[in-house]
Amino acid sequence: MRDELVQARERYLHRMAVYRSFGYDRLMAVRFIVDRAEPLSEPALDVGTGKGLLAIELARRGLNVASVDVSDEEQHLAALNAELEGVADRIAFHTADARSIPFPDATFGCAATMDALHHLAEGPAVFLEMVRVVKPGGRIVVAEFSAEGFALVERVHQSEGRHHERGAVTMEAAREWFLGRGLRLETTSDGHLHTVVVFSRAV
Repeated sequence: MRDELVQARERYLHRMAVYRSFGYDRLMAVRFIVDRAEPLSEPALDVGTGKGLLAIELARRGLNVASVDVSDEEQHLAALNAELEGVADRIAFHTADARSIPFPDATFGCAATMDALHHLAEGPAVFLEMVRVVKPGGRIVVAEFSAEGFALVERVHQSEGRHHERGAVTMEAAREWFLGRGLRLETTSDGHLHTVVVFSRAV
């Protein structure tokens, strides 16, 4: 199992290098996202963790983090990445469907998701859960590739003979949903091939 994880880590690092060769630095992007989202209160929830970029950056900022992702394989790799980055003690990894987040109401000081919208089968179900588990006054951070970002990701995939699949859930749909449920829009930022929108739950 450990050997398989190490191989997955090597593939992950290679993919990071490929993106950099196309002009996109994923580490700079996640730092930009968290910079624009602050101030954030703990504990933090990372929804759709993937390889762990956002959870690791939140932990680097001193937050205790709970990670939720539907893929057990991805969670194992994210945990290895966190271990190698020296922040594993701040992140608890949970394999779970974000449509049913396994925590009580008002558990978290903030909830965040990065580059996961286009993978979701049901946006509103996930959004409702994010609101449910965030404390009154807490922040909800939604970050997704911009149009330019999606174009770059597609070019990377095409260079490998593949196509980047995108579902129907968009940033525009997420923004409309959260505002329609009475959340306050705190800030919107664009940079590093991303759009970052920060909402707060009513006190």
